Amino acid sequence: MPERRHYPPMMTFHAPDCPGLAPMRDGFISLPLNEARIKYPNHHLDVCAAIDITPYVVVEKSMGDHGYSPSGTRPEDAIRSLCRKCFGTHGEDEDREVITVKTQPKPRLTLPPGAERP
Repeated sequence: MPERRHYPPMMTFHAPDCPGLAPMRDGFISLPLNEARIKYPNHHLDVCAAIDITPYVVVEKSMGDHGYSPSGTRPEDAIRSLCRKCFGTHGEDEDREVITVKTQPKPRLTLPPGAERP
C-alpha cells in the first residue's frame, strides 16, 4: 500500500505566452512542466497549453476559497476523498484547512455459540 498524502487543489496550466494571462502574468508562478505535473497531479491544461506543449507552464489556482466537500473519489495514495469543488484533499499544502481523519477499525461480528456466519 502506498504512503498516503494530501493532494493540492486543482491547478490550471497555461503556456507562458497565454493571451488570457497577459495583464496579470506576474501574479502566477512558472514551473518546468514535469515539476508542475509532480507538484500538482490533479491539474488540467488550458487550451493554450494543450495546443502548444511547452517545457514551462504558468500555474493558476483554479478555485477560490471554499469548504471541504468530499466527493467519494479517492486516489490510492490520497489521505481522504478529493473535494468535489477543487479536487484537493484540503490538507497541509497550499494553506488549506487541516482535517484530521483517523481510520476506524471495522467492528468484528460476534456470533452466539452454534450460529452460522451469514
